[in-house]
Amino acid sequence: MTMRGFAVVSAVVIAATPGIAQSGNGAAAFAGHWRVAGVAVSDTGVQALADNDPSLMGKRLTFSQARLAWDQPPATRDACVSPSFRRLATPAPAGLRPQLRKLGLPRPTAFAIRCRSGSWGPGDRPVVYRGAGGVLAMPWYDGGVLKLVRK
Repeated sequence: MTMRGFAVVSAVVIAATPGIAQSGNGAAAFAGHWRVAGVAVSDTGVQALADNDPSLMGKRLTFSQARLAWDQPPATRDACVSPSFRRLATPAPAGLRPQLRKLGLPRPTAFAIRCRSGSWGPGDRPVVYRGAGGVLAMPWYDGGVLKLVRK
C-alpha cells in the first residue's frame, strides 16, 4: 500500500511457539537483526516501487523467539501473534521467481507463516523465503519483494 507515492512499511510483533524454536526451520532459523539490502519488483506493468527503492532500503527489523518487529514505529496494522512456520514443499510461484532471482535467490526454500491472530504483510497466506547463506526474501506491499540480510 502506498500513501501519496510513499511505501508503507509496518511494525510487526510475532511470538514464537516453543516447538518452532526447536525445529531449526522456524523462528530460531530466522532469529537475528536484519536490514533490507534489496528490493525487487516485476519488470512488467506499472509499479508503485522501483528496484532497490530508497523508501525501503536500509530499513531494519528484528526476528527473535518472542517477536518479529520493524525497528521503527508502526506504519500499518500488521501484527502476527503466535506464528508457526511450516516449510513448504512447493517452489515459489512462477510470477515471483524473476524477483527472487533479481535478489540472488534462484531456488529459495519457502516457509509459510501462520498467525494465531492478526496478520503479516499483504495477502492471506504470508510466506518468507530462505536462500543460500541464510538470506531471506519477503514479499511485501506494492508488489515489492524485500531481500533481508543479517546485520
